[in-house]
Amino acid sequence: MSEAEPTFEQAQTELEQIVARLEEGRASLDEALALWQRGEELYAFCRAKLDSAHGRIEELARAAEPHS
Repeated sequence: MSEAEPTFEQAQTELEQIVARLEEGRASLDEALALWQRGEELYAFCRAKLDSAHGRIEELARAAEPHS
């Protein structure tokens, strides 16, 4: 990623823009490859954020369960 880590929402927006650009089909091969690579990085970043949030939600749900 870059120097300052983006928020999930910023990464998602950039990823959506990359997908739209690639779907246009007007990027040169080199540009398409660079966009694809950046998209892969953003996808991995977003996936890790979602996995982390999911884990945290599970922890909170377990903590909220009444203890028998």
